[in-house]
Amino acid sequence: MHFSTILLAALTSTSTIAAPAPAPAPNTLSARATPLIDLWQDSGFLGLKFTGKSNVGTCENLAGSGFNNNVSSGKAKPGFRCTIWVNKDCDGTGFSFNANPGSNQFPSWIDNKSSSWKCVAA
Repeated sequence: MHFSTILLAALTSTSTIAAPAPAPAPNTLSARATPLIDLWQDSGFLGLKFTGKSNVGTCENLAGSGFNNNVSSGKAKPGFRCTIWVNKDCDGTGFSFNANPGSNQFPSWIDNKSSSWKCVAA
C-alpha cells in the first residue's frame, strides 16, 4: 500500500507541471533613417552639400557635421517639408521649405546661423 501511495504521488506530480510561459513579443524594428534634407554651404544650391538622414519628425542637430552655422540654401527631399532652426534641439523660431523650389537663399536672420533641422511629411 505504501508503494502505491508513492507511485500515485509521483504520477500526479508530473501531471501538474505548469505550461511554459508564452514567448515574449518580438521586438519591432525601428524605422531606418531616411534621407530627408539637402543643405548647401552657399546660396543657389552651391558649395559643399550636406544630406541629412533621420526618422521623419525627429529633430537633428548640425553640431559635428561641419555644417553647423554654415548653410545658406536647402531643399527637402520630395514628399517632405523641412524646417531649420538657429538654436540646437529645434528650439525657437524656424524657417521651413519644401522640395520644390526649396530655398535658394536663406533669410539673413538664419543664413549661416542654423544649428538644427527636422522634416515632416508634406
